[in-house]
Amino acid sequence: MCQAYYEPGFIMRRTDPSSRRIIDLWTFRSSKSNKRYIVEVEGFENEFYGLKFYWKGVEKSKNRYSLLTNDYEPRIIVRSCIEVMLKYYRKNNLVSFGFVAAPDLDDDIRGKKIDKHSGSRRFRFYQRMMVSLFGPETFLQASDTTFTIYLMINRCQLSTGIITVKGIEDKLNQTYFGDYVINE
Repeated sequence: MCQAYYEPGFIMRRTDPSSRRIIDLWTFRSSKSNKRYIVEVEGFENEFYGLKFYWKGVEKSKNRYSLLTNDYEPRIIVRSCIEVMLKYYRKNNLVSFGFVAAPDLDDDIRGKKIDKHSGSRRFRFYQRMMVSLFGPETFLQASDTTFTIYLMINRCQLSTGIITVKGIEDKLNQTYFGDYVINE
């Protein structure tokens, strides 16, 4: 039987001195390649978390989020990161998530343009996984394909008015500019 994901383990919590945001570090190891992956979970206000991950062997590279390992197991790697998300959700079912799909460096090298209507290959893969694993009942899924930003906004939080799609967009647009399309 094929393994669904690699079990993530919590490493530590740190504070980003520039933003004073909390960042939790998680790890898991691929049994196929024996590579260790790091998942960074950055906490924002109103129970919103941003996720990033990379292979530990490239942690000092400025392109660490874009580098491909060519180990041919993207589904199990991404599913392992989703397991980290689920750990937060199981602790607090009002959390929301977001991530930016880093551009593929091999596309940059070959001069391929990212289709602003569908995003990068990596973005489309992440989007398919989120749509297939999470139904529309719990999370409102929204995306900005130009900047390859994907949001999973907790519907319970939305219904209380504590958070709004516009509020999240405004926060993210302080860093990234884009138009979001709701995936219902």
